[in-house]
Amino acid sequence: MRWNKERIDSNKVRSVSERYGIDLLTAAILCRRGLTDPNDVRYILEDDVRYMHNPFLFDEMEDAVDRILQAASEGEKVLVFGDRDVDGITSTTLLVRTFRELGIDVDWAVPMGDEPYSIQVGTIDRFHEQDGTLIVTVDCGITAASAIEHAQSLGIDTVIVDHHNAPELLPPAVAIINPKISDSSYPFDGLCGCGLAAKLRWALIFAQGELYKQPVVLLNARPGNETVIIEAVRLINLVEVDRVSENLVPGVGNIEQTRLFSFLQGNAILVYDETTQAKLIRKAFGSSVDVHVLDIATEIHRYFPSLQGKSLIRMRDQSRMAVYSTESPSELDVLVQLYTIFLTAKEPRLGASYAERLDLPALGTLADMMPLTDENRIIVRQGLRALATTRNPGLRELLARLGLAGRTLSSNDIAWQISPVINASGRMGEPDKAVRLFLSDDPAECATLAESIVQLNLTRKKIGETAWTRILPLAQQSYEASGGRFVLVRDDDVHRGITGIIAGRLARLFNAPATVVAVVDKRAVGSVRAMRGFGVTGFLAQLDDILDDWGGHDAAGGFHLQLDRWAEFERRITDLIPDIVLTEELEPSVTIDAELPHAHLNPEIRNLVDRLGPYGQQYRGLLFMSSGLRILDAQLVGKGEKKHAKLLLDSGKHKWPALFWNAGERLDADFATGDVVDAVFEVTVNHYQGNETLQLVLQDVRRS
Repeated sequence: MRWNKERIDSNKVRSVSERYGIDLLTAAILCRRGLTDPNDVRYILEDDVRYMHNPFLFDEMEDAVDRILQAASEGEKVLVFGDRDVDGITSTTLLVRTFRELGIDVDWAVPMGDEPYSIQVGTIDRFHEQDGTLIVTVDCGITAASAIEHAQSLGIDTVIVDHHNAPELLPPAVAIINPKISDSSYPFDGLCGCGLAAKLRWALIFAQGELYKQPVVLLNARPGNETVIIEAVRLINLVEVDRVSENLVPGVGNIEQTRLFSFLQGNAILVYDETTQAKLIRKAFGSSVDVHVLDIATEIHRYFPSLQGKSLIRMRDQSRMAVYSTESPSELDVLVQLYTIFLTAKEPRLGASYAERLDLPALGTLADMMPLTDENRIIVRQGLRALATTRNPGLRELLARLGLAGRTLSSNDIAWQISPVINASGRMGEPDKAVRLFLSDDPAECATLAESIVQLNLTRKKIGETAWTRILPLAQQSYEASGGRFVLVRDDDVHRGITGIIAGRLARLFNAPATVVAVVDKRAVGSVRAMRGFGVTGFLAQLDDILDDWGGHDAAGGFHLQLDRWAEFERRITDLIPDIVLTEELEPSVTIDAELPHAHLNPEIRNLVDRLGPYGQQYRGLLFMSSGLRILDAQLVGKGEKKHAKLLLDSGKHKWPALFWNAGERLDADFATGDVVDAVFEVTVNHYQGNETLQLVLQDVRRS
């Protein structure tokens, strides 16, 4: 294994340290990862929800909000339709709870048993028979054009909240909230379905206030060089829609001759420090001009007393905003930020209380393997914090049964212990149990449902191991026949709910894209998992003419087709295989973030690891390297066959327990008790019987 440690400019490290107010080790790690741009650093160092993007940056968010609020005011019956995986289950839960808070008559559905992905005509017909008039799809719907056209023909409106790759021809929905549509105005396309549901929730909360769709003008006047500079910005739903700036010579011209006149006319004008602002406005236009302004300073000081006596310039110099701006923010920029922060403090459901409801979006984000970049980092960081004291009774009960209640969770806890259990309900055809669990407030019902889901996961594991034994030889044959480019296996006895798990396992084993197909009601139902740069949706698009339905991401997808077209499907796959281009396989390597001398390899390193977390997709865990560690003890561990090595490493002042997964064969060959070694490792927390201990998870070890 190659060890890579990028050389970095020490001057740049010092500059990054000074700019962001961080220690040199943290700055060095960011430099080594190439994460020094203010937009990147903001989402690594900050976790306040005010740094998240405004939901009204979606072009059709107002349309979605208006239609849902119309349903609330007119007593319409609404259906929330989600997917059967963790993201779909959490999305459905979050929207149903939100709609209930709005007093909406809401029902929900997810694909049960072997029902296909996404909403189907039968579900729409049943909803129509119940006099339903609005369907909100979440984590699905973007590829369901024919079903949504059918709903439209019955007089049923649809709002689509989906993050999957969009086709060129979009469904005829009232509104589509999807950052991946071609002309999306939203600045980040990595949100999961539940992340989008959280955006819709925020927008609906905001829409209940008096400022929804109302223009607000913020104005700031400041002295120039023998002039008065007046700047103003117009906000709608806290989104900047227009801005104007005038550099005025006092006593020359009148306000009607400036762009300010039409900009300000008919709007409430908000300023900070009315006395100073009115004086400057009179200086610019003369005492005969009366520009009526409203001072927001007094009310802001009620929420933020420490700001009394501080000017906008002083606030700018002390604000984190300036740190994360590529250019020095103006006083007007500071006023806009101050006004936004004030409103979220005034309405906690947009700020602090909103953050407490990010537990479900965090689960969806991590389970769907969304990139831990941009605002996803805030969603997950706040969500992991919220999970420790979650207000959701069903989720709290499930965490207790998994031995995770009340503790701070990591991304790995979600990925390895929570997501598989929730996913099992969908894989085994009973996703409604998970939705009911997360919607229930009854302790007895929560206990019953949580236990049922845990048992479904145990059943899923047993079925999966049996199927794996049967499928592996077939996969080996397919891999060899394709020249190592692709794996395709059809097994008529495999449970359709585990095809994705097995496809992922095969992809990792063979280091090639893999497809596993089950047979359900004379339909072939398949899951595809990517490897080495293979694009799933682009591949499936080439088979669109023979597939009944398909969808997914670049890394994972699913499809179904009629069984009588299977031979044609196999032939088409065979024809496509020669054109599959996979990235080259390289010698395994690790990229080191920092080398730690023995003095720095101490328990305080956890603070750094926690601060730069959470870790996951497109943002791997920190890897450290230390030299000259003595192995005080080494033994083999593991259930059944002992394949793992457990070491005790001496760094001088501190002794570190260390795990080296699947390295049993290397013990006493590459390293042994008494050796002095160099090691590459992650620093993690081991939870055992209610106690937390730090440990190292080794990536590689070499004799010094």
